[in-house]
Amino acid sequence: MSGGPFDRTLPVIAGLLLAVTWPITARATVKEYQIRRMLLLKTECGTSGLEISEKDGRDRFFATCENVTHYPDGVEILCPDTEDERDCTMVTEKREFRHLHHMRPVEQDEHQRERP
Repeated sequence: MSGGPFDRTLPVIAGLLLAVTWPITARATVKEYQIRRMLLLKTECGTSGLEISEKDGRDRFFATCENVTHYPDGVEILCPDTEDERDCTMVTEKREFRHLHHMRPVEQDEHQRERP
């Protein structure tokens, strides 16, 4: 005979725990893919890493960029509790370092045009 009523309830409890935790895990994977796509299409970041955390009840994504030209400190994105990345907000703004253009060497054609 069996060992008692716990033999039947243990698999049921395990199944319920799996059912409760499964959507949470799958949702994070989908959002990570959506965020990577958003960064690819809307920035010149070249994502080399993506950290996921929670901030004020919203999902917070922080991307480390390979191309640090416009995002030297990375990109922060906040998402409400939805499945659509279009609801997400890119917190970090693109930065322009205009003074770096002055450090670029002047090409011969441009230099000759400046002379009268």
